Amino acid sequence: MYRIISPTRADFNFYATVHSHGWLQLAPFTWHAEDGLLEYVHQNRQGLVARMWLMKHKFGLAVGQPDAQTIHDIQPKMNAVARRMLDSERDLRPFYDAMRAVDGYDWLEAEGHGRILTCPSAWENLAKILLTTNCNWAQTVQMCRRLCQLGAPHPTIEGLHAFPAAERIAALPFDELADAVRAGYRNAYLHELAQKIAHGEIEPESWKWLDADALVEAVRALKGFGDYAAATYARLTGHYGRLAIDSAARTFYAARHKHGEKASDQEIRQRYDRYGEWQGLVLWLDSMRHA
Repeated sequence: MYRIISPTRADFNFYATVHSHGWLQLAPFTWHAEDGLLEYVHQNRQGLVARMWLMKHKFGLAVGQPDAQTIHDIQPKMNAVARRMLDSERDLRPFYDAMRAVDGYDWLEAEGHGRILTCPSAWENLAKILLTTNCNWAQTVQMCRRLCQLGAPHPTIEGLHAFPAAERIAALPFDELADAVRAGYRNAYLHELAQKIAHGEIEPESWKWLDADALVEAVRALKGFGDYAAATYARLTGHYGRLAIDSAARTFYAARHKHGEKASDQEIRQRYDRYGEWQGLVLWLDSMRHA
């Protein structure tokens, strides 16, 4: 296995980052708990498919390439893909500085929380967010698994696929996509999103240059993406000033702050508003810690 070591910031916590988001349970991610290894099946721009193994290393992040036949073609981009997925270059000092003044949040800095696992492309993040809307997590896992089966196959491992490119999904007849993914009303929104990207009508990768307001508006303009989806995508791109309130957040809040009684979304917003530009990140980390 070929392995490179990517230096990281001193406060980078591999385990906390990997477990910061349910994405690690969605194909083509696989978490190998016994080895402390995060696997991702990656397809590069030339169409080559290979596994990436991400591991903690005493000098930073270890990025492994177990598929020897593709080392020379994939390796040059592996490091950048790994850094993007693990957000390893983000400077969390402003976040930690702000939260040191808040009682009960010393665990954030002490345990290295604040970075969020993401997918390497805007398209994959958007597609997966869409598949989290109005359903339980088990349904999301299965829909993503079926969607991933439409992606390019690994050259030697049967049943292993990269996440399908937007162009691949856009080219499929709608009925074929719907039969394969079985995502209900989301099928139409997924197909339209893929077509808009494939035809150049939108370029989500360029949205990283937008400010928070413009980014949220761009996501909300997509069919099937409301306030929750827009705030979730914003959080994955480093904009934390909006709350993504879903059933999981409501359940967490009720259990943590209301003795199990339901709270209104307005009450949740009022409580987290005190954290200003960090409120979306704080709510997310709270709910993940106490889930």
